[in-house]
Amino acid sequence: MKSNSDKNQTKLPWWVELLFVQIGLPDAWLSKYLKKKKETANFIQENKKYIAYSAILIAGILYIYPIVRYTSSSASCIDRTTKYLKSNNVNRSRNEIDINSLAVGYCHGGALPE
Repeated sequence: MKSNSDKNQTKLPWWVELLFVQIGLPDAWLSKYLKKKKETANFIQENKKYIAYSAILIAGILYIYPIVRYTSSSASCIDRTTKYLKSNNVNRSRNEIDINSLAVGYCHGGALPE
């Protein structure tokens, strides 16, 4: 039969039992961990609004970044191709708009004129 003191004790989490009871890590580490956990919970509770705004801002940046990177690489490809077409005098009779459209077509999978 269980004694009265056994009923009042709460069961330790599995990781506490494993690390601090079975393996024998220092008890000071557990107290430091629990103190930091409490401080972190208090910090999060006090700054919920700022944390939510920061999470939305970071998610927005992560969502937009690939679009910006694709647009930047596409623009640099078009610029380099336009310079190449002008330097090699490809299709001398074509005007600036045609050269730019040829460059856009090339950068999006087309072929250069010969």
